[in-house]
Amino acid sequence: FGLLAALELHPTNKKCGVHAPIGGFRAVANALEELAVVNGVKILYDATVTQVTNSGVHVLMNGENDNDDDNNSNNGGADFVEADITVINADLPYATTCLLDGANSNDDEVLSTSLDDCYDWNDSFRFSSGVIAFHWSLNKELTALNTHNVFMMSQSRDVAKQSWEVLRSNTCTSSEHFAMDKQQQPFNFYVHRASGTDPTAAPNGCDAIMVLVPCQTLLRDEVCATLPRSEAMKRYKDQFDDEMVSSVRDGVLQRLSVLHGLEDLKEHIVHEAVDTPGSYADLYNLATGTPFALSHGFGQLSLTRPSAECKEFGNVLFAGASSRPGNGVPLVLLGAKSVAEKAQRKLSILEEVEQVILQ
Repeated sequence: FGLLAALELHPTNKKCGVHAPIGGFRAVANALEELAVVNGVKILYDATVTQVTNSGVHVLMNGENDNDDDNNSNNGGADFVEADITVINADLPYATTCLLDGANSNDDEVLSTSLDDCYDWNDSFRFSSGVIAFHWSLNKELTALNTHNVFMMSQSRDVAKQSWEVLRSNTCTSSEHFAMDKQQQPFNFYVHRASGTDPTAAPNGCDAIMVLVPCQTLLRDEVCATLPRSEAMKRYKDQFDDEMVSSVRDGVLQRLSVLHGLEDLKEHIVHEAVDTPGSYADLYNLATGTPFALSHGFGQLSLTRPSAECKEFGNVLFAGASSRPGNGVPLVLLGAKSVAEKAQRKLSILEEVEQVILQ
């Protein structure tokens, strides 16, 4: 959160502050999509990029998309889509390992991989914590909660220290920390009640909250590097099994039950969605399954954070939380704006070169 204050000093911010859009941050992505379509951008949905080269990407079409056969050539079951500039939105530590695996090859026509490509990441980086997220829809209003709520263990210094042990310990896994067969370990968590500021988050008389419980990231399973993606994901998801998630859920509900009006919270949950490092890895190709990307230690902050410029391919750029300037939707959007400007400059240079060649 300390990084958000720095946005006030950013030259493009114009002292506007940081705002939460109506409809949640998904509304930002939807608005950008709408602008792209209005301006003639063709979006290929239900498609998987399997390889990125300096002149385009290999794409497996999972659904029915209209392909321009003149622009796409089939290569090993995948279409090759030519591109002057490619912006990779996938998590950088995953992308550099899985999508740019042929970067050192002299042959630009790198063989594309299959849908069962392996899931892997670059271990040379330091990562933020993992999180177990509960998304609850409720049939009552939770007026006892603010928009942002942090619940931390504070009975004693020892208890406070133990509450972070799940992130710091090299010997105690998240599964062991939250084990059901022993006394509940102390832990900290955050609750976001979007309806406190956004009335569209829930119908009248109802509510919706998100609970984030810090945990370890995925622990590397060496076997997974040799398995098809689907099998690897199953093994990684098993690190956060139903028993462990149930234990964490019960702990959160017990802690919240001391608040006035939340004594019977469990009885008012009408729908639940749960995310773990395993599901985040599967859905979004996030390295180690952390939704918070690379950590913000001194070695990965500002100029020491990975650049948006790809070292291997001059026509490839990175956008997202693991590249500059950093994690969090406001920072990621600033980074995306910077990447768009870089892409425009590169395209201008390419156009000038083409004009010189034609002359």
